[in-house]
Amino acid sequence: LAGAATQPRRMAVLALLARSGDRGVSRDRMLAMLWPDAEEERARNNLAQAIYALRRDLGADDAIAGTKELRLEPSRVATDVAEFCGAITRGQASRAAEVYAGPFLDGFHLPSSPEFERWADDERRALAHDHARALETLARGAGASGDTTEAVAWWRRLAALEPLNARFAVGLMEALA
Repeated sequence: LAGAATQPRRMAVLALLARSGDRGVSRDRMLAMLWPDAEEERARNNLAQAIYALRRDLGADDAIAGTKELRLEPSRVATDVAEFCGAITRGQASRAAEVYAGPFLDGFHLPSSPEFERWADDERRALAHDHARALETLARGAGASGDTTEAVAWWRRLAALEPLNARFAVGLMEALA
């Protein structure tokens, strides 16, 4: 029963690490986000247990690197969010569109951790924005190269994501015309 209660926190630790990338995230930030009401010693113990369990689950003691600033070791752990962000950074809109599987942490909540909830909402919005930008880049590129079938497909994906977005609706109409 105690293990079941820590599963969501473990997932939250993994999400924080995955999204922080190479810069990592401080233990203190994790404590404040995930155990805001716990005494410091108890919170630190909870974090240590979560990290231990994640290392075990990931099958490598070196999957999580760092002492003060923690980060996932990319040679040991690959994440879709890291792959998506890498594709965005490299300007690979097609790869980013391919990798994006849906909203970040969709359906995952830690109601007793409002700071984590705010962070997850902000990250979800930022990643969705990057995804829409990648799709728009692909739609405009296909239209510019005369591939109307491809342009329509990209604009339709955009319009499905944000049906009330006038820019996407006009883009779709122009591609269809």
